[in-house]
Amino acid sequence: MTRKGYTLVELLVSLIIGAVVMAVMLTTYIALWKDQNKAAGLTESQEGAKAIVWKMAESFRAASLCTSTDTGCDLNSGVESAGTSSVIINSRDSNGNLVKTTYAINNGNFQVTVGSGSPATYASGASMTLTYYTSATYNATALVPFTPTSSTDSTLIAVQIVGSVTQNGVTETYQTLVRLNNGP
Repeated sequence: MTRKGYTLVELLVSLIIGAVVMAVMLTTYIALWKDQNKAAGLTESQEGAKAIVWKMAESFRAASLCTSTDTGCDLNSGVESAGTSSVIINSRDSNGNLVKTTYAINNGNFQVTVGSGSPATYASGASMTLTYYTSATYNATALVPFTPTSSTDSTLIAVQIVGSVTQNGVTETYQTLVRLNNGP
């Protein structure tokens, strides 16, 4: 007598082997999908952190001093309201007028406000830390942080900028130390 077909045991073994193979394939697919999302978040986080630091570094380097002909600013200072997570930097427009630009973290968003305009968001999931130095606290052997006030803003010589951005569960941090061109 010849057999045609499969026994119940053979079918069950085939189904179990097929289920195991499918489970391994699904697990591998899910792991690859998570890695792809993490890599995308890493790129977004890195770019966001760099954008924060580079934008602020450029502004600190180009800061314009407030002179006696300007109003509403700290005399001989390019930086005002210098806090650990926000700062106002003075610059000049094409007509030579002093323009104040505010850089701040607001509800996890890195925002830039030029003059009395509306804030523009450059990065979400962001945080930053600003550390200030004067000529007395900035030298090659030791950096001693300094907390500026409106009467001491004009003594700032350098700023350390640390920017962090979190995207898709990935946090990246970027930092630089900037010497102010218009510092004492």
